[in-house]
Amino acid sequence: MNRPAATLFFTLLPILSSPPASAFEATDLARLLDSGRCVRCDLRGADLSGRRLTGVSLAGSDLRGTDLSGSNLRYADLTGADLGQARLDGADLSGARLRGARLFGVDLTETRLAGADLRDADLRHLEVDLALEFLDLTGVLLEGARFRDGVRCAGLPEKGGWGCAAGGGDRATPAERSR
Repeated sequence: MNRPAATLFFTLLPILSSPPASAFEATDLARLLDSGRCVRCDLRGADLSGRRLTGVSLAGSDLRGTDLSGSNLRYADLTGADLGQARLDGADLSGARLRGARLFGVDLTETRLAGADLRDADLRHLEVDLALEFLDLTGVLLEGARFRDGVRCAGLPEKGGWGCAAGGGDRATPAERSR
């Protein structure tokens, strides 16, 4: 490869290999809005804020970076969906099925989750300002999650615990505490 072509190639490589900011499939969005059902759809980066999406089926869908803030997702089926970095602040997920869903790094500020099924979900690095009472968190990954009142999860849970410690700091090991 000659030098000018190589320079052009390496200059354009990051641009050509990076995903577009809004990569959702327009046909998938239309299907969801028309039928309320879009299983294994690509809705990355779509703006669904403030929408009434009660009972929709988005099982296995790619919702990374999607804006669902203020949306009504009561009783929605989000089983196995990837909601990494999605905006869910102020959304209503009451009764939603989120089993095995990926909510890595999601902000759940003022999100309603009463009766939601979060079993086996990935909630690592989650921002939570709500009580998770009456939720089944069996198999849930909570490492790095930050809860209201200064509770922060880090590392592997102790027997019977979630790997969470009060006080806002990371969990210290016995060796670290003795220093």
